[in-house]
Formats: sequence, C-alpha cells, structure tokens
Amino acid sequence: MQFFYSKNIVDKYIFLENQEMKHCTNVLRKDINDLVKVVDGKGTIYSCKIIEINFDNCKLLILNKNKKLSNSNIHLCIAPTKSHKRMEWMVEKVVEIGINKISFMICDNSIRNSINLKRLNKIALSAMKQAQNAYLPEINQCTIFKAVLEHDNSKQKYIAHLNRDQISFLSKVKNTSSSKCILIGPEGDFSKEEINYSIDKKFIEVSLGKTRLRTETAGIVSVTILNNNE
Repeated sequence: MQFFYSKNIVDKYIFLENQEMKHCTNVLRKDINDLVKVVDGKGTIYSCKIIEINFDNCKLLILNKNKKLSNSNIHLCIAPTKSHKRMEWMVEKVVEIGINKISFMICDNSIRNSINLKRLNKIALSAMKQAQNAYLPEINQCTIFKAVLEHDNSKQKYIAHLNRDQISFLSKVKNTSSSKCILIGPEGDFSKEEINYSIDKKFIEVSLGKTRLRTETAGIVSVTILNNNE
C-alpha cells in the first residue's frame, strides 16, 4: 500500500496537505472512505480512512497506529561531492537502507562547501515512503569538520580513510548494539591532522574494503555494514 507523510496530526485526525494531498486525491484517485497509510517520520505508521476532501487538505480518520522501533541509529558524516546528483543518489539509497542522521562536513580537502538542503530533504522523504520506512532522517547543512565531531554523542565512532595501512575492516570491529557514527571524507580523503583529531575524540580508524571507493559509494557501503546485525 502507498505510504503518505504528514506532521499535521490532531487528536484522532490526520491532514494531508500540498503535494501529499495532490498525490493522494489527484494522482492515485483516492476518495471518501478509501483506506490509506500515513507515516509521521518519527516511527509511527497510521492506518486511516479518508473522511473529507477539501480544496487545501484531505482529512483522515485514524483507525489504528503502530509504532516501529528503529534499528538504524546511525549518523553518517560525509563530505559533499562535486556533483550534486551523486549526493542526491547517495541520500536516496542510505534512507532506503536505514539511517538516523546525515551531516555534511567541510574538510581540508573538500571541493564543495554547500548542499541543496531543501532538495535533499525532498529526496529523503520520497525514499522513506518508497521503502515503506517509518523514520525520516535528520539532514544537516554543511559544517566544519571539528564542529561535527564536537556535537556527535554516538556510542560507537569510526573514521574510514586510506591514509594508513593495516587498519581493521569496519565489519570486523563494529558492535551490533548502540548508536553509531561514521566519518567519510572527500575524494582527496581526510588530512592527517583530521585523522589525528578524530582519534583524539575517540574515533576508531577503519577500512571499508580493499578497493578505493568514491565518496558517495563509501557512504552507502558504510551504512550497509553498520545496519547489518550479524
């Protein structure tokens, strides 16, 4: 069943507005008494019945709700790539896989220091509904490297890089429980100063494999590994 998204929830009613309403009533031709499912982006899935369609909203009656526990308490901190499209593709995929937060970092070797946050949030919303996921991740604007590390409170902290040999694979050192944060650098990788700073902040150096990955690919691979509970 198609999922819709709304934060406008009042007592036992949900209101679909703007694009969500148009998609429901104009594109999918839903009508009075039709059943739909709505997510609030915070883990709750609502089973609803359409009871009223107005000019600017669609009113739904909540029949029941189901709170889903998140298995993806993962914070991906990543440097934006030169291509906006590559970042958009990565955001779509990590949301489908499962993620709690995405923060974009400005690093010493960064080639871009801005993102289209509105566009990325729109892509994340679409990916959440497509995957029938109940959690919409928080996406943060570009922030300098040190500031991102200072504000992260994850229990497990990792930095993936290629500056040193003989570091353990992420899949070998990760813990299956508690919150996790992974740092992914720009195409030029992290600087030695950034790596040393992250180690001082209790981040563990890890490798994502034997091949050199693009930044956006590394983001997807790391989130996939951290989501694997084996």
